[in-house]
Amino acid sequence: MSEFDVIVVGAGPAGASAAIKLASAKVNVLLVDRADPPGSKNVSGGVLWGDSLTQVAPDWEKGPVERYVEAKGVSFLTKDSRISLDFRSKKFGEYKSGYTVLRTKFDAWLAKKAKDSGVMLVSGVTVDKIAMKDGKAVGVEQGGETITSDAVILAEGANSRIAYDSGLKRKPTDRNTALGVKEIIKLPEKTITERFGLTSPKMGFASEFVLGFLEGGVRAGGFLYTNKESLSIGAVISMAELRKNNKTYSFNVIEQFKEHPFVAPLLEGGRVEEYSAHLVPEGGISADSLNGNGYMIAGDAAGFTFSNGLVLQGMNYAIVSGIVAAESFLEKKEKGIQAGANFANYTENLSKTFVMKDMMNFKGIDKLTWSKYVHQTLPSIAEEAMLNMFSENGQPKKHLYKILTKSMSSHEESKLGMAMELLKMLRRM
Repeated sequence: MSEFDVIVVGAGPAGASAAIKLASAKVNVLLVDRADPPGSKNVSGGVLWGDSLTQVAPDWEKGPVERYVEAKGVSFLTKDSRISLDFRSKKFGEYKSGYTVLRTKFDAWLAKKAKDSGVMLVSGVTVDKIAMKDGKAVGVEQGGETITSDAVILAEGANSRIAYDSGLKRKPTDRNTALGVKEIIKLPEKTITERFGLTSPKMGFASEFVLGFLEGGVRAGGFLYTNKESLSIGAVISMAELRKNNKTYSFNVIEQFKEHPFVAPLLEGGRVEEYSAHLVPEGGISADSLNGNGYMIAGDAAGFTFSNGLVLQGMNYAIVSGIVAAESFLEKKEKGIQAGANFANYTENLSKTFVMKDMMNFKGIDKLTWSKYVHQTLPSIAEEAMLNMFSENGQPKKHLYKILTKSMSSHEESKLGMAMELLKMLRRM
C-alpha cells in the first residue's frame, strides 16, 4: 500500500491548485517544493487571470493581489519611437479580469491554502527523481529514500529537471526555450497611479512590448506591469537569438529596454528591489507525453504558456492543468485505482479545456513572434507611416495607402509580400 495517494512536486499555481482540489475530495496528498517558504524562488511579477482559480480558492481576489488591470497596452519600440495600442474600458469590470501579482507573495498564500485544506506541505526539499518500478511511477526519490504514492503530478516549472532526469521528457532546445529576466522597481503608490493615468490606486496597467531596436538585432519581447507600490519590468529573449548573437547578454537587453526614451520616464525615481531570471517554455506542447503510467505533468513543466506578442499568459493555464490533473486522478480513484495506473484520461480531459484548445489553435505561433517581420520590419514601417501622417512639413497630405506603399518600398517589401505576411500574422494570432 502506498504512503500517499498523490505526491505533487512543485507548489506553484499548478501544483497548489491540484493539491487543493485533491484534498477537498479527502485524498491523502503530499505537496513538495524546493523553496522555503514556497514561492521564494519564483520570479516576481505577472498578471493573474484568475477566473479558473475560483474552483479551488473562491476568495482569491481577497488574497495578495496587487492591482486590477483596467488598462492593457501593446507597444512596438524602435530606436526613436513607441507605437502603441492603449486599451482602457469600463467593461473590464464586467468580467473576471486580471490582477497583477507578486509571485513570492501569491504562491506562498496559495500553498498555505493547500496546507489549510489538509495537504501535507513539505518545503525546502528537492526531489531527485521519480521512483519507477516496472516502467511505472510509484512515488519520488529524495536523498536515497523512496516515498511511495499511487500517482505523481509534476508541476516543477519550466526547468523540468525531474522530468528530464527521470526520462519523461527530452531536454529543451534553444528553439523552444526563452530566457525571462525581471526587475521589481519600487515607486510610491500615488506616483504609479498618476504616472500611468489610472483611475484609483486599486487599478493597474499591463503592457507587452516588441523590442525592435536592440543592438545586434537580438529579438526580444518586453513587459511592464504596475503593482501597488512597485513596477514589474522585464524582457523575454529567444535563447536561439542569444546564442547566435554570442555577444549580447540578458542584462544588456533589459538595460536597453529600461533606457529607451519612452520607457525610462515611466521608471524615473524608482529603486531596483529585485532582479531575477528564469526559463520560459516557448514552443507550446511538445511531442513528449503529458502523462503515463503513474504520472501527469502540468503547468510550465508541460509547456502550458501562451504568447502571441499581444498577450502573455501562463498562470491561468497552470491552474487549469493542475485542477484537471487532480480531477483525472479522482476519476481513476472511483474505479479502484492501483499504483502506476495510466492517466490517458488527463490528456482527454485537457482537450476539453481552453488550455489544450489554445495550444493546438496557436501551434507554431513562435515562428511569428520571433520573426524578423514582427520585430524589425513591421515596427519600422509603422514608424515611417506614423511620422508621415502626423508630421507637418509644409507639403501636401498623402493618402494612407500611398504612405504605406512608399514605406514598404523603402524596406524592399512588395504590396503582395506585405499582404501575405499580414495574412499569415492574422491567421496565427
